[in-house]
Amino acid sequence: MKFQDLYAGDLPIVSFELFPPATDKGLAKLQERIPKLISLAPAFISVTYGALGSTRDRTLELTSTIKNAYGHEVAHHLTCVGSTRLKIDELLGQIREHSIENIVALRGDPPQGQVRFEVAEGGYAHANQLVEQVREFGGFGIAVAGYPEKHVEAPDLETDLRNLKRKVAAGAHVIITQLFYDNKSFFRFVERCRAIGIEQPIVPGLLPILNVDQIKRITGICGSSIPQPLLQQLMDAEEDEHRVHEVGISHTAAQAIDLLDKGVPGIHFYVLNQHFHISEIMQRIGPALERATGGAASSKLS
Repeated sequence: MKFQDLYAGDLPIVSFELFPPATDKGLAKLQERIPKLISLAPAFISVTYGALGSTRDRTLELTSTIKNAYGHEVAHHLTCVGSTRLKIDELLGQIREHSIENIVALRGDPPQGQVRFEVAEGGYAHANQLVEQVREFGGFGIAVAGYPEKHVEAPDLETDLRNLKRKVAAGAHVIITQLFYDNKSFFRFVERCRAIGIEQPIVPGLLPILNVDQIKRITGICGSSIPQPLLQQLMDAEEDEHRVHEVGISHTAAQAIDLLDKGVPGIHFYVLNQHFHISEIMQRIGPALERATGGAASSKLS
C-alpha cells in the first residue's frame, strides 16, 4: 500500500523507522527483533539508506524481508549521496522487483568525514530533483522530510519552507518531520506549511531518548533543540541508565498522546533498532490511539 493510501483516511497511523546495521552481528540482532516490532502493529516500517558502502544493500535486504517474508508494509529510503541519475533508476528498478511501493526521498547527509554535501557527477544537489525522478519512474508513494526547527543548513525558516514546497510540488505525497521535543515547534511548523499552500499530510517524527550523550550528539548535528526542563531531568538522571530510559520514554509518550489528541495524521517513531522502549511507549499511548481511531487501534494490536 502506497503512502497516499496509507494516509488517505481520517484515522492516524503509527509507523517505525529502522537503520541497516553496519555489522553482520548487528544485522542478526535486528532480524531477531523484526517480528517483535511487527507485533506492535505499525502501519509500515521504513529503513534508512547509508551514505556509502554495504548498508545500502542492507536497506533493500531489510525492506524486502519485512515486505516479502513477513507481509508487512515498508518504505525504502533513497538519497542523492554518491548516486547518478542512472544509478537511481537502477535502484528504483531493484526496489520495484522486491514489490516495495514506498520511497522516502532525501538529499542525504554528507558521508562521515565530509563537512559539506558534494554533488556526485551526474547526480543531484537537492531532494526535489530526486523526488521528480522517482515520480517520473512511477509506481511509488513518496515521502519527504520536513524540519520543524528548520534544516541545519538553511539560513532561515522561510527559505527552508520554500525548499519543502519544491519537494511537494515535485511529487511528494506525505511529509515526515525530523525529530523534535517540543510539540509547539511541530504545530507552528504545520501552520507555516498550510499558510504557503502545502496540503499534504504532515507526520511528526519522534525519537525517544535513551542515552544523554547520544541525544546531545544527534540534536547537535541536526539542529533540533531539547527543552530546558527535559534536559535538566536527563542531566539529573544521567548516572542511572534506567532513570534516563524512564525520562525519555515518558517524554515521548506524553508527546505522542498530545499529538494524537490534537489530530495528527500519524506518528513516525525513530526506534533506533530497539524493541523494549517502543513496546512500552505503544502501551502507554494505547488509550490515545483508541480515542483517535475509535477503537480500531486496539483491534489491530489484539
